[in-house]
Amino acid sequence: LCSLSGQSLFHDTESILFCVMESMKKDRWWRLVSEKYLLEMKGISKSFPGVKALQNVNLQLKAGEVHALLGENGAGKSTLMKILSGDITADEGEIFIEDSPIIIKNPKDAIEQGIATVYQESQLVEQMTVYENVLLGRECLKHGGVDFSAMQKIVEDEIKKFGFQIPVKAKVSELSTAQK
Repeated sequence: LCSLSGQSLFHDTESILFCVMESMKKDRWWRLVSEKYLLEMKGISKSFPGVKALQNVNLQLKAGEVHALLGENGAGKSTLMKILSGDITADEGEIFIEDSPIIIKNPKDAIEQGIATVYQESQLVEQMTVYENVLLGRECLKHGGVDFSAMQKIVEDEIKKFGFQIPVKAKVSELSTAQK
């Protein structure tokens, strides 16, 4: 469990789950020393008109750790994750991966650094298939077009790893709430 420096986060069950994707260069994982941070956010601050959403927030993650951000509405959980995922930019602060500073200006920058965010609110495109939703923004390309067969295979393989039985060619609108 992690907390935002100086802010109360333990009075609400709202949580935001995020992960550092396996798509990071695999050799990075083996070079990590247990004392080294995989990801650090230092001195992150963000203001909106009339509101100081985050003030000097620090977050440190080591490889293999699982974290949940919990807190009251307005505590800054979503804002911090939106900064990490590139949806918004911080007014102040720095982000590091393995002690190297990185700049995240947009979601594409975050994905290229191996960072993806799964928000509490579902953001699925109901008219698209399961595999299209999973790889949205990361489509497989072949000969200048989208390689739908490769995308289906990738998602089928990943779903099998977790033991789920979800039809990857089904439209999201056809799935049950649990399947979504």
